[in-house]
Amino acid sequence: MGFYHLFWGFLFLFDFQISGFDILPDVIGYLLFYVGLAKLNRRSEHFRKAGNTAAVLLGVSALALVLSVLPRASAAIGIPLDLVILLLNLYMVFHICQGIGALAGRRGLYQFQSMALQRWQWYLLLVPAMFVVLLIAALLPAAALILGLLLIVASFVINVLMMLLMREAEHHLRR
Repeated sequence: MGFYHLFWGFLFLFDFQISGFDILPDVIGYLLFYVGLAKLNRRSEHFRKAGNTAAVLLGVSALALVLSVLPRASAAIGIPLDLVILLLNLYMVFHICQGIGALAGRRGLYQFQSMALQRWQWYLLLVPAMFVVLLIAALLPAAALILGLLLIVASFVINVLMMLLMREAEHHLRR
């Protein structure tokens, strides 16, 4: 139906790096999101909006990937580009969760609808948590390591929960 593509898309958003090389490049994840959302876009306006955003993210993340291997790519370009990717990613995930919630609500699966909306809230909470950790790192560098590790664990857990939501959506919302 398309949710399995979203499942794998979330997997590719994990940042697994070996010697600075991203084993799971985001660009592949956004391609999977685009393909999955193209299969779902007639089922909800939310999926159409998320799919359009995935297309933009595909291009922007490809640009970020190219810039990351160029020797002269600077933080002046990379940081704003990462911020754009972050905001677009949040917009896309918002519409994915809203779309799942809308489909679940139409089928009377209110507990599943609530779960989809709650998962979005958890995903969204990672952003202010990241900024708080960065602020604390500037003020209390010793605490930054512990908080950074906690944030990495929370991010991993929430990403796995998003993947599980996609798997459950494939099961519950199958035509």
